[in-house]
Amino acid sequence: MRGSDLDTVSELAMLANPFTTIEKYRKHLLDELKENPDLSLVAFENGRVAGYVQAEVHNDKAMLEDIAVAKEHQGKGIGKLLLDKELKALKRKGAKIVLAEVHYKCASAIPFYYKHNFRIIGFVQDYFGIGHDTIILKLVLQ
Repeated sequence: MRGSDLDTVSELAMLANPFTTIEKYRKHLLDELKENPDLSLVAFENGRVAGYVQAEVHNDKAMLEDIAVAKEHQGKGIGKLLLDKELKALKRKGAKIVLAEVHYKCASAIPFYYKHNFRIIGFVQDYFGIGHDTIILKLVLQ
């Protein structure tokens, strides 16, 4: 991911983060890009950003911050490609466990995570603010 991708990525981020605004989340994306440039990946199709993924690692645990693919590019394997590349990068950084938080409004993404061996381990009420619960998934890296 490059700084020049942030406008498009910020729009895509709203697919995974319906509890925030583009302006607020753009700063978060930029901070993550600065802190973890090798864990901030973008997929292109026909020269345009089609999806992105970001993560961070703390000791042997990783947090999958976001993964989002533009609606017109969904179902083409872009999410799988991004996730596979991110998981390899997380392994190289020493991660043994990957956690993902899914906003309840994005629960339709859970089958995608299950296809990639993530499993639900719990939920947190009001995690993203009052009325914005999250579902927590976990993957043990082999």
